[in-house]
Amino acid sequence: MSLIGPNGSGKTSLLRILAGLEKNYSGKVFLNDTDVKKISRKNFSRALSFVMSNKNFRPSYSFSVREIIALGRLPFTGLFGRMTAHDFELIERAAELLKISDLLNRDIMTLSDGERQLVFIAAAVAQDTKIILLDEPTASLDPDKAAQVFDLLKKFSNEGRGIIAAVHDINIASAYSDFYIAIRDGKLIFSGEELTQKILKDLYGVDFVLDLMWRVKN
Repeated sequence: MSLIGPNGSGKTSLLRILAGLEKNYSGKVFLNDTDVKKISRKNFSRALSFVMSNKNFRPSYSFSVREIIALGRLPFTGLFGRMTAHDFELIERAAELLKISDLLNRDIMTLSDGERQLVFIAAAVAQDTKIILLDEPTASLDPDKAAQVFDLLKKFSNEGRGIIAAVHDINIASAYSDFYIAIRDGKLIFSGEELTQKILKDLYGVDFVLDLMWRVKN
């Protein structure tokens, strides 16, 4: 599922609410029929992972890439818990899926923005949750890496995981998504399976050339 809309429309705020990081909102959000405000952080993190935008999160300390990815296992091991062979296997697998195994021993502070973003996504993959939220996960990635990430997310979706990604690039959204939520100024503009020229014009205020887009319908 792609969450689309102009800058400042509320995409990040909505994702933070869904991730249980914001408490000051009206209405209710449920996870498996339970109000998220009543779910412990530990249990919440065992069910859902959240990849923040690279622009909203930068490491302040030197950690190896392996250590950063291992943070995804904290909901299951605890802060001082010992990791099992299964935990180490998930860390290695996440690095392989994101094609960053060669970076595992690198210091996170020495990586480019794009490399660092792949590490954060790998940590969410290692968390091994049924739901993954992502805030502009490929904004700092080259096109080939962006396609690689969305290929992986599509694979997860086809396997039954819930994927919700705030996407700035409409071409990527139209290529990979089977459902869209469009918001502007904090209000729902559209939700459904097919985008149209009118929806995009209402959302962004400009015309879109449909033959440059992969799946948008007239």
